[in-house]
Amino acid sequence: MVKIILIAHGGMARAMLETAAKIYPFDINSVDVFTVSGNVDLQQLSGEIRQKADQRGTLIMVDVFGGTACNIPAAATQGMGNVNVVCGLNLNMLLSALSNRGTLTAAALARKVLEDGVKGMLNATEKLK
Repeated sequence: MVKIILIAHGGMARAMLETAAKIYPFDINSVDVFTVSGNVDLQQLSGEIRQKADQRGTLIMVDVFGGTACNIPAAATQGMGNVNVVCGLNLNMLLSALSNRGTLTAAALARKVLEDGVKGMLNATEKLK
């Protein structure tokens, strides 16, 4: 099973995880969550992410490309095989990751999660016309 790690600014990652748990049954403790804020020790965060990442397969989902939540895990896991960092975390992506992590490799899961995340982004007003 692919390991899932969520990293976001403020309380977003924790809230996203708790929301997903109300929609899809899974062990909430099987997903690691990290919060990025102005008073986070970046070296400590980097070490904790590297320690939690599993080279057998890890998907790290972050909120924004280019932000601390992305840059730290991308640097921390550089050179680690079978670890993927994807950006733009949304609920569609998380539900996809949770429901497919047992059957896909980390790389395939990263592709699937990005695909499903994009599918969930649309103009509902236009779609429902």
